[in-house]
Amino acid sequence: MRLLERETLKQFIPAFLFAIAVLAFVLLMDRLFLLADLLVRKGVPVVVVGEIALMSLPFVISISAPLGGLIGGVIAFGRMAQDNEVAAVRASGVPAWRLFLPALVFGAVLVPVMAGFNGFILPEAQHRVRNLLTDIARKRPALRLQERVFVDDFPGYMVYLGAIDERRSTVANVVIFEQARGKRAPAVVTAPRGRIEYTPDDRYMVLTLFDGEIHELISNDNYRRLSFQGHIINVLGDWELVRREREYRSEDEMLISHLFSRVREIKASVKEMQGRSKPGEGSYRDRDEEFKAKWRYRNLEMVRFLTELQKRFSLAFSCLLFLLFGAPVGLLLRRGGVGTGFIVGLVFFAVYYVALVGGEHFAENGRISPFLGMWLPNIILVVPVAELMGRGFFEVSLLGKIATWMLKK
Repeated sequence: MRLLERETLKQFIPAFLFAIAVLAFVLLMDRLFLLADLLVRKGVPVVVVGEIALMSLPFVISISAPLGGLIGGVIAFGRMAQDNEVAAVRASGVPAWRLFLPALVFGAVLVPVMAGFNGFILPEAQHRVRNLLTDIARKRPALRLQERVFVDDFPGYMVYLGAIDERRSTVANVVIFEQARGKRAPAVVTAPRGRIEYTPDDRYMVLTLFDGEIHELISNDNYRRLSFQGHIINVLGDWELVRREREYRSEDEMLISHLFSRVREIKASVKEMQGRSKPGEGSYRDRDEEFKAKWRYRNLEMVRFLTELQKRFSLAFSCLLFLLFGAPVGLLLRRGGVGTGFIVGLVFFAVYYVALVGGEHFAENGRISPFLGMWLPNIILVVPVAELMGRGFFEVSLLGKIATWMLKK
């Protein structure tokens, strides 16, 4: 049996790792476009771009691990069935479920590993990526230049650019509000075209405008309009990337220990609020609107944290559930090709993910409990998984047995 167990792991683990690698690449494609833009067009250092890519991997792995188990199960056990290895094992008197036992142990070990990963590594990586992207946006104002958007990151100026040609470093339909010193109204500079350059030391961004006008309100009775063929504006920029550690974390950036701590704090706070005025008493009905709003906000906040907690545990458990689904599907299909595995896996995961997002939405809106919202997709899959396991490894239809039992009753 040790030989069979080693053969099963030899078939399953490479397929599992291959599926994760392919899925990680696909899921990173969207982020890769952003990284390429930062590197090539925006001038962000390669080291910083590499750090963003590295810190983006945990999120991709958290999604890829469950799907990798499903695809790996379809590929490995489908290939074994296609090559008649499963039939040979059964013919020798060894039950087919013994082949699945090593993969089952692997999946069971993967659940606590992914729970820890989703609870500590993933939120810390999310926090660092968002901090880094915020620092880049704050300390490199050039990154914030966008077409048809008012940008106020430049000291003393608010800039609007109708069109930007980054290859030629030219702009069109420029409107600039120069913040006036004292109490005068800001001057407005308009130009149909212009050019963006930088000084050799990169301290200033030089904006050269052509054939434009300057509008300035001198006083309530005096208005001045100046026409120019060329107008140069030097904008001092802080181009160095300065790292800042921010204490604030959204719920998806909180470590699992922080989430538990916040839930306990909010529960204590809500309990204290309820103790001040219990439902049914006159003071509860006469409670002012501010107190009611605060009480509702604390409850909704607690629901968000509980939903995030349950989501992380649910995703970790889905690693085992997806494997339990994929392995018998591979046996029943008797096809172990990569294409078959990915088609089955992606279709199954799409349905699962829609159910997960829907459950999260209903849970955060208070329509269902956080536990039910996040675990409902897993609960729904228990029956089909049990039926597939019975048919694939035990050659028994559990639903058929239940139907027969009910008819006898």
